[in-house]
Amino acid sequence: MSARYVLGVNIGFHDSSAALVRDGALCALVEQERVSRRKHAVGQPPAEAVAACLAMAGISAREVDTVAIGWDFRDIPLGRNRRFTTEGLRAMLFPDDEDLTMPAVRWVPHHVAHAASAAYSCDCDEAAVLVLDGAGETQSTSFGRYADGEIEILREWPVEQSLGFYYNAAAEWAGLGYWGTGKLMGLAAYGRPGPGAPVRPVAGGYELVRGTPTAEVPSRRAATLGPLMAYYPAVAESLKPEFGKLFPYAPRTGEEPIAYADFAATIQQGLEETVLSLAADLRRRVDTPVLALAGGVAMNCTMIGVLVRSGLFDRVYVPPVPTDAGVSLGAALVAARECGEFTPTRIDHAYWGQPITTEAGEAAAARAGMVHRRLGDDELARSVAGELARGRIVGWARGRAEIGQRALGARSLLADPRSRRNLERLNVLKGREMWRPVAPSILAEHVSDLIEGPVGEPSRFMLAAASLRPDARLRVPAVTHVDGSARPQTVHRDTNPGYWALIEQFRQLTGVPAVVNTSFNLAGDPIVNSAADAVDTFVRAKEIDLLVLGDAVVARSEADLPS
Repeated sequence: MSARYVLGVNIGFHDSSAALVRDGALCALVEQERVSRRKHAVGQPPAEAVAACLAMAGISAREVDTVAIGWDFRDIPLGRNRRFTTEGLRAMLFPDDEDLTMPAVRWVPHHVAHAASAAYSCDCDEAAVLVLDGAGETQSTSFGRYADGEIEILREWPVEQSLGFYYNAAAEWAGLGYWGTGKLMGLAAYGRPGPGAPVRPVAGGYELVRGTPTAEVPSRRAATLGPLMAYYPAVAESLKPEFGKLFPYAPRTGEEPIAYADFAATIQQGLEETVLSLAADLRRRVDTPVLALAGGVAMNCTMIGVLVRSGLFDRVYVPPVPTDAGVSLGAALVAARECGEFTPTRIDHAYWGQPITTEAGEAAAARAGMVHRRLGDDELARSVAGELARGRIVGWARGRAEIGQRALGARSLLADPRSRRNLERLNVLKGREMWRPVAPSILAEHVSDLIEGPVGEPSRFMLAAASLRPDARLRVPAVTHVDGSARPQTVHRDTNPGYWALIEQFRQLTGVPAVVNTSFNLAGDPIVNSAADAVDTFVRAKEIDLLVLGDAVVARSEADLPS
């Protein structure tokens, strides 16, 4: 029997992506922004991501049996008069193959796709499922049960009650922009929460507190630019009076964002209390020790840390790409299961993207006039660890790229966590606000040396905040946030042996089992994907001292290469 390929796609308004599944097992997942180099790929179909997935699997579009779409948008136009007809989908996903007969199409409701991305990849037979995002077709929050291979949605909340839009709107109010939710979360650590967050738990759920009635949510047919553009302004506008009570200045009045720290802390606390209440209600309804989360709100690592430490569930699982980019995976798994018995991939690492080879790295370095030296695995780990200990900043790009918004040791900027100055250096070179934190990558075997309390599985993907031990805060000041927390990534030898070996060498040199890890990109850019992307960033950011591409160490001159 020949292999059966399902291509999952997100063709929503933002974060388009493609995931290729072979007999239920994940082969590749690529986010469109990584190949198009346009942050969040707003309005872009995932054609380049589709091509990249097919190329990695070594198949053509004609070998795809089913295309699964992580939305049910059959009645909604996309853009100007462009509908999801068979030919429209073919042109959107396979623009260079006009003779292709479009594979069968499976439309998967957005929250079902989100739920499947977590439930089918967590390697368990039963789980409670919680989806938290901006907007699906008509819903914004869902919870349900996964058992016997089936996902049952037990309850939904409408878009007017969107926790994702609540947080997006708060980020805009603080002058951080719609996409500034991560910044708002980081800013919250600097403030003191107070009463009055316009979201609160209520019996049987939660509610947003709005100063004005929400304008009528447009019908699905009227949402010509997708639900984000159609729904968000009405929700955000209704929250502004409540935001004004917390911080009575209109956004963009010249205030520095740090002035909104108490506002951010209050918004964050409201989210945490609400989600904790939802999780408690879900646990009462679904008596299982496993919680699987997805949706863009699951990127809030402070909230996920609270859930992990709450003890409501023995196990909390979040896939590495819980955002809309992850619905390509969820949709593919839903369609694959409908084709018959299958064993989905247990996702315990994030390295499903496109690879960087040493040869490609050397060629890219040569084109840019850079010098390079190829090293064996052991020598590379020792050499780079020594350079980090000397205070140098290293761009690290090896193997297959991570999926998701966190750099996890495949496309990372690395530094010594013992120097607080390295936080400032990284924020300057990346063009970020000086109050934003960076994260530690910690050897899994030594996580308790630095972190107190549980970190759970989300720490594999840098998705749960935790408290640093008081003594560790003095040892690793570069990764210690103002409230004593950190966003750790636990590094496991079996899933990224090269990165693990580097940190182990650094531990042997310094006694510290961690390095600073932040995403390899500059402000406004997606994380680097190819060797050419990495070299381009290295050329532009003079503060990066060395670049590792595969097994090659790249420098601007022979004198800069490790001795």
